[in-house]
Amino acid sequence: MNLTARHLKPYSARCVLYVLLVVLSVMFTMATALSVADFLKILFGSESSEVPAGGNLVAQWLEGLYGWLISFGQLNALLLFSGIVFVLYGLKNVFGYFSVVEIASIRVAVVRDLRNEMFRKAMRLPMRYYDRNRKGDVLSRFSSDMVEYEENILNSVQQLLSSVVSMLLFLAMLFYLNLKLTLFVLCMLPVVAVVISGISRKLKQKSKTVQEMNSYLISLTDETMAGLKIIKGYTAIDFSNERFRKYNRQYSKLRTSMFSRIYSASPISEFLGNVVVVGILLFGAYLVMRGDHGLTAELFISYVMMFVLMIPPANELSSAISQMKKGRACADRIEAFLSQDEEVGIEDAGTPSSAAPVTDTAVALQHVSFSYNPGVQVLHDVSIDVPRGTTLALVGSSGSGKSTIADLICRFYEVTEGKILFNGVPLQDMSLERLRSRIGVVSQDTLLFNDTVEANIAFGCAGATHEQVQAAAQAAQAHDFIMQLPQGYNTNIGEGGGSLSGGQRQRISIARALLRDPELLILDEATSALDTESERLLQQTLDTVLKGRTAIVIAHRLSTVVNADRIVVLDAGRVVESGTHHELLARGGRYSELVALQSFA
Repeated sequence: MNLTARHLKPYSARCVLYVLLVVLSVMFTMATALSVADFLKILFGSESSEVPAGGNLVAQWLEGLYGWLISFGQLNALLLFSGIVFVLYGLKNVFGYFSVVEIASIRVAVVRDLRNEMFRKAMRLPMRYYDRNRKGDVLSRFSSDMVEYEENILNSVQQLLSSVVSMLLFLAMLFYLNLKLTLFVLCMLPVVAVVISGISRKLKQKSKTVQEMNSYLISLTDETMAGLKIIKGYTAIDFSNERFRKYNRQYSKLRTSMFSRIYSASPISEFLGNVVVVGILLFGAYLVMRGDHGLTAELFISYVMMFVLMIPPANELSSAISQMKKGRACADRIEAFLSQDEEVGIEDAGTPSSAAPVTDTAVALQHVSFSYNPGVQVLHDVSIDVPRGTTLALVGSSGSGKSTIADLICRFYEVTEGKILFNGVPLQDMSLERLRSRIGVVSQDTLLFNDTVEANIAFGCAGATHEQVQAAAQAAQAHDFIMQLPQGYNTNIGEGGGSLSGGQRQRISIARALLRDPELLILDEATSALDTESERLLQQTLDTVLKGRTAIVIAHRLSTVVNADRIVVLDAGRVVESGTHHELLARGGRYSELVALQSFA
C-alpha cells in the first residue's frame, strides 16, 4: 500500500472531496429510508396531527414531519411526500454521480503518474538489469501488471473508501435508532468476517504466480515472433505451438483457481447478509411487540431498510479486501521495479564541461578489468590510450572484449577495476548525460524507430534542421536511396526499420551519429551489414569523416582498420599487440593470423 499511498498523496484534497460526496449521497439515501415510516402512516394512519411523546430525536422528528404532512389532508400528504422522496432520490443520485466521476479521474491520474514514473525508471536502469531480466517480464510491468493494479488495487481503494464511509454512517444511524438491535447485529458480523477471510486467504500468492506466468508468456511470444524465420526454417512450428500451449494451459488453470476464490466471496457474503436480515426481523419484531425504547413498527421497517441498504457496501468491502489481496502481488512487482538502483551519475554533479582539462589524450583506459558476472573476467588489466584526433581500431576474435570496451567508455557498465578518463577527467566525475552527449555510437545492432527517416536521423538532436539532416545523410551515403523512398525523408520506415535493407538501416544509423558531430565517434562493426560495394563507398566517406576526429573503430573487415592510426589486438580480454597495420603484419603475430583468416568478428 506504500506505492498507492505515495501516488494518492498529491490528490489527497480530491480524495477528501470524494469522501464528502459519498457522505452526502449516503445521507440522502438514509433520509429516503427514514421517510418510509411517514409514508406508511400517511397511507394507513389517521389524519390526527398530534405528535406523541417519547422515542429518540429521529422518531420525534419523523412524527413532526408526519403531523405537518397530514395537516394538508391524506391525498395532499401523499402528493407532498412523493415530491419529497423524488427530491431526496434525485439529490442522492446527483451526489453519487459526482463522487464516481471524481474518483474515476483520480484513478486515471494515478495510473498516468505511475506509468510515467515506471517509464522514467526504465530509461535510467543500468544495462545489467536488462541483461539479468527477461524482456517480457519488463513489458508485463507496463501492460498486465498495470491493468491488474488499476482493476484490483485502485478499484479496491475506491470501494474501500465508499463502503467504509457508507457503513459507518449507516451503523451510526442504526445505533441511534435502537441500541439493542444494533448490538445484536454486531454479534453476528464476526462470523461473516471469518468466512470471508478464509475465502480470500492465499490470494496474494496465487496472484503473484499468475503474474509471473503471464510475464513468461509475453517473453515467449516476443521471442517466438523475433525468431519466426528460424522456427519456420527448422520446421519447428508444432514444437513452438506445443510449448506455448503447455504454459498457456498452466496459466489458465491458475487464473481459474484464483477467480473461483474471488467470485465465491460475493455470493457467500450475500447469503450471510440475508441470514442476518432474518435474525433482525425476528429479534426486531420481538422488541416492537415489547415497545422497547420507543421502537415503533414504522421505525422498525425503516431500521430494516437501513440495514438492507448497508448490505451492498458490506459486500463491496469484502470484495475490496479480496481484490486487494489479489492485486497486492502486481503492486509488489511494480514497487520492486521502481526500487531498482539506477545508473550512477545520471544527474550533472561533476566538473563543468568548461572546466575540463585539455589533454593530448582523448580517451585513456588505465588497468581496466571487467566482468559481467562474478568470477567470469571479460577484460584483464587493459590499458589503452587514444590520442586526440586519431583513429584507434580494436580487432580480435569474437568474445575478445572489443564491444565491452565501447560499452565501458559510454558507461553502459561500470569498470570492475581500474579507471577510464575522457579528456583527462575520470568518467565517474562526469554526468552520464554530459558524457554521452559527446559520443556518437554506431553499433552492430542497428536500432531504428517506427518514425520517419528524418526523425530517426535527428533522434536526440531536437534542434537539427532539414539541411543538417540531409548533409549527415549525404556523408553516410544514404541520401540517394532516401530520395527514392515514397516520401523521401518523410517516409515512415516501420518498426525497427523493417521496410529497409540491412545496409540502408546501417547507413541511417551512421548518419544519426554524424549529425551529432561528437568529440568521440565509436563505430562498433558499423559496416558489418553492408555489401562490398556499399562498404567501399561508405569507407571512402568514413576515411574523410574520420580525418582529424577522435574515433574508435571495432573492426569486422580488413578495409575498416587498414588506415587506422593505431590498431590494438585483443585476445581473451587482454591486449596482445599494438601498432599500425604494416607494423603488426611485419611482426607475424596474432594480427597476421586474423588478416590471413580475413575475420575480426
